Amino acid sequence: MEFRVTEMNASDEFKIRTQFSDFSFRVIDPIECIGVLRGGRLYQELKAIFAEIVGPTNSTNPISGHLEPGDRAVFIVGRNTPKRLTTSTINEIVLSEPSEQPLDDC
Repeated sequence: MEFRVTEMNASDEFKIRTQFSDFSFRVIDPIECIGVLRGGRLYQELKAIFAEIVGPTNSTNPISGHLEPGDRAVFIVGRNTPKRLTTSTINEIVLSEPSEQPLDDC
């Protein structure tokens, strides 16, 4: 499965499974590729930017386009001292749309 974050809707979520970790990214702003990232070595949910895709070759040039198995995803996390988080090679990607939950009465 392959996709572009910019083609997703706010509240859509994708899960990435790598050899070493599982991540989840819930989209807040698809145009700016901003969302909430959790998993891996993160101990809490953090606001993050889905920054780029690194293809399966040893190339140092990031590629743009669809994220798919074999790629690595790069996120920018943190506010005061942003850090670059690059996943290991992606084995599986699962897309999920937000479930429609009834709103609680006030």
